[in-house]
Amino acid sequence: MTTPQPFVFERGPEVKRHAPATVRNRDVIAEALAKLLPDRGRVLEIASGTGEHAVHFAKLFPALTWLPTDPDPIAVASIDAWRADENAVNVLPAMLLDAASDWPITKANAVLCINMAHISPWAATVGLLRNAARTLGPSEPLCIYGPFRQRDVPLAESNAAFDASLRQQNPEWGLRSVEDINQTAGENGLRLDQIVEMPANNLLLVFRA
Repeated sequence: MTTPQPFVFERGPEVKRHAPATVRNRDVIAEALAKLLPDRGRVLEIASGTGEHAVHFAKLFPALTWLPTDPDPIAVASIDAWRADENAVNVLPAMLLDAASDWPITKANAVLCINMAHISPWAATVGLLRNAARTLGPSEPLCIYGPFRQRDVPLAESNAAFDASLRQQNPEWGLRSVEDINQTAGENGLRLDQIVEMPANNLLLVFRA
């Protein structure tokens, strides 16, 4: 059994960072996004991490403009380094943004969040749902990827071990319930449109206004 590990930024001399999970999951996520994203417009990515997903997706979807964000200055610097090195012309400069806060962004055509919910306080997921509902237009997607709990669905052994490890590191972390996310989404005017099963016991939750 291989237990997933959270990617946490630590201070160091390097600016451009690498998260191993991005290489493993980026293509399957892109395949799912191809059926969900608009043909044109702006994709707002919340908790972009190293920036590797943003530059990879930007190359695959060149008609879309990508706005990466993260609450960690180390991540913002890494995103901009990847953006420069990959000459990702349709990726905007990274923005320092806490998902739980009120976003200064007033409009996006899609919102994407990968592997944030389980390594952040619940307030970050609530902020994601609240702000996405305000930022997106009718039927525009909010896509949330990661490991989750589902009522009446047995938790995979690796995800159970991962959840225990996360909660040991920080009691505010841990795998979130799809039902709890859906309830909060509904309170903010979003509806759960799809649950897409992904490899390695992950899900892609798709919400729309």
